[in-house]
Amino acid sequence: MESRYLKIEIREDTLALLLLQRRLVAEELRGLTPRARRQLRRLLLNSLLTPSIRS
Repeated sequence: MESRYLKIEIREDTLALLLLQRRLVAEELRGLTPRARRQLRRLLLNSLLTPSIRS
């Protein structure tokens, strides 16, 4: 089955929360621009440094 991507916009704080809650993982995400990749890398690293939030 072919993997298809959906281009969406999401608020940075919402993405950070989803990462902290472990509802999204890095392999599911990719930045489409250099700036988006830097922001995503920062959010992913921060999520590793912060204890997970379960809700």
